[in-house]
Amino acid sequence: MTIAKAAQAVLQEAGQPMTVTAIYDEIIRRNLYQFGAKNPKSVLSQSIRNKSTANPKAKQPLFRLVSQGTYELA
Repeated sequence: MTIAKAAQAVLQEAGQPMTVTAIYDEIIRRNLYQFGAKNPKSVLSQSIRNKSTANPKAKQPLFRLVSQGTYELA
């Protein structure tokens, strides 16, 4: 599973917008992805942002930026 797919699964189950920290905590709790980075929340944030409506280059965004650091499914 990719980082984006793990975040998508978490948001789908939550049914509401979540912060990157809350998404990260749930990914870890559910063991959906093993981060190997020194700053995994930053990696998660960048992955979500790259696949969000906040990125004009995203062809089919998975996420929508609701407010600073908070996303929902697109």
